[in-house]
Amino acid sequence: MTTIITKDTLRASVEAATGGKVTVLYDDLGMPSYMCVIPAFNCEDIDPSLGTGLHPAFIKNGVEKSEIFIAQYLAAVQDGRAISLPSMDARTSVNFDVAKSYCTAKGPGWHLMTNWEWAAIAHWCLKNGFQPRGNTNYGRHHELTYETGRRQDGGTPGDTAIMASTLSGSGPVSWRHDKSVTGISDLVGNVHEWQDGMKMVDGQFFMPSDNDFDLDEESWTGQGVIMAEDTGIKLGTTADTLVAGGSKALGAWKALTTTAAYDALSATTRERMVQACIAPYNATDPMGDYYFDTEGERRPRRGGYWINGPRAGLFVLGLSYTSASSYTHLGFRPAFIA
Repeated sequence: MTTIITKDTLRASVEAATGGKVTVLYDDLGMPSYMCVIPAFNCEDIDPSLGTGLHPAFIKNGVEKSEIFIAQYLAAVQDGRAISLPSMDARTSVNFDVAKSYCTAKGPGWHLMTNWEWAAIAHWCLKNGFQPRGNTNYGRHHELTYETGRRQDGGTPGDTAIMASTLSGSGPVSWRHDKSVTGISDLVGNVHEWQDGMKMVDGQFFMPSDNDFDLDEESWTGQGVIMAEDTGIKLGTTADTLVAGGSKALGAWKALTTTAAYDALSATTRERMVQACIAPYNATDPMGDYYFDTEGERRPRRGGYWINGPRAGLFVLGLSYTSASSYTHLGFRPAFIA
């Protein structure tokens, strides 16, 4: 059973060093994970177009939470459980179900990071005027090439070896969400990250109404919003035409437009799409790509990976992989809610 009250020497030292912004949580086998403490915030404090009240990341099955815990580092795996520790090689080449099982095996409250949680971090960063950079060019940033991390293969940053992820947290503070040593590392680039709590089925988005991470997927709500084709790739509704034949598409997230039918949806529905970082909400949104395939069931991934260059970003959304997809550039991150 996980506890976040009793302090040990490691937890006490980490909290003292970070002013309580990072803590150490233990799973059912007593294995530690460094976790960033993310305080709750209201949507209107980020942007009026997000609506009002707590962002859904801080509500679980209708119960409001004062904070959530996000792994400071990409997941490594030990004894069948995801762990978040510095200077580790991120675990990749796992499909969605396996990644999720490594997180839930840790005990109650533990889960694969959800799209609601990722969206909350992305919105917070945008409000605070900083977009984290990362490993977007074989162990270094694609523009600021002096920003480097330690490659897991021991290679030189910029060497185009096929596997060029960096060890967790080994990059500069500009690769962390709050531009400090207390921030979540490697959200941008390095490896794509599986996200739970949202999926696309035949083009339509399904997700729980809040961050109820263990809600059975059969109870997720269809949003009535799809990826549609109408003189270009747009967000539409079931009244619009789906991309023919399950077409794959790639484009800039901030350039995503909407159909007239989508614009006529209720304000609540449109706010939820923005809250979930599916729809952009103003012209200053950062760049990043979306990838999707409207055929069958598709699972979200975020962030980009080490060869993506400017196509990586905090607002990247990929919806072309199935639950069975498994690649060397695809990892994951655990989270926890008490």
